[in-house]
Amino acid sequence: MGGVRSMVKKGLGEMGFNKGGGAINWFPGHMAAATRAIRHRLKVSDLVIEVRDARLPLSSANEDLQPSLSGKRRVIALNKKDLANPNIMHGK
Repeated sequence: MGGVRSMVKKGLGEMGFNKGGGAINWFPGHMAAATRAIRHRLKVSDLVIEVRDARLPLSSANEDLQPSLSGKRRVIALNKKDLANPNIMHGK
């Protein structure tokens, strides 16, 4: 399994494995870099437009960025409204 682990570290970023060999922590390097870039830009932003999935508006928020968003003016836009439950969505 050493070959797979080295390939994963080089290609995708950090990944942990449980005893059965399954992935338990997967966060590719490009996603970590994007998160760092967003945090950097948030420091100089007055307004944040946050796009969330209308099917899961609460759970599609990026929890890692929420502390950086506190105190910022925000517009939360819901994407994929056509795929969301029409009984929940307002303004059909």
